[in-house]
Amino acid sequence: MAQTDVPTNLQPYFEKGIQAYTQGSYEYAIDLLGFVVRQTPDATEARRYLRLAVQKQFSLSPPSGVSQLGLALLTLPLRSWAMLAELQGQTRQAIALYERLLMTAPRSKSILMRLAAVLMRSGLDDAAVQIYEELLVVDPNHLGALRKLARLAMKRGNDAQARQCFERILKLHQGDLEAQQSLRNLDALGTLKKGFST
Repeated sequence: MAQTDVPTNLQPYFEKGIQAYTQGSYEYAIDLLGFVVRQTPDATEARRYLRLAVQKQFSLSPPSGVSQLGLALLTLPLRSWAMLAELQGQTRQAIALYERLLMTAPRSKSILMRLAAVLMRSGLDDAAVQIYEELLVVDPNHLGALRKLARLAMKRGNDAQARQCFERILKLHQGDLEAQQSLRNLDALGTLKKGFST
């Protein structure tokens, strides 16, 4: 199954979820798309729309600073449980727990980083790319996300995205050795590819 595919039996939930999202019924979209993602963790498109619906819902009624602090304290046990699941190699459970945490804090950089890392370890690279890209919308200068996305892009053969990330890293930290070396590698690889195509 391709990573963006939704199984036939879940297609009606996915389609209704997309429809709910486009009509602004974000809570209903979250329920439907969350169900699809729980059943099929590699349904990347469903995961993307789920994250968008959560962000829209959050932006329509953001919690106050006091509420956010309270939520952070209340979700500490859930964070611990997610990290424990991750350490024990229970990646599917860890993914589900991190996604539950993101329902309460959709712009949390630490949770987004942890979720992306678990997705990568699970072989769900498409989903990990989306999470890193989402994090970079929240914080365009997040070095960790830039570095991870650059490495993942190189691994997947997306040289343009890798170059863009490494160049951004160098703008933030001019002496970054990994970014300098990786750009040289990308230049050499580009030269080799041109040589083979002529």
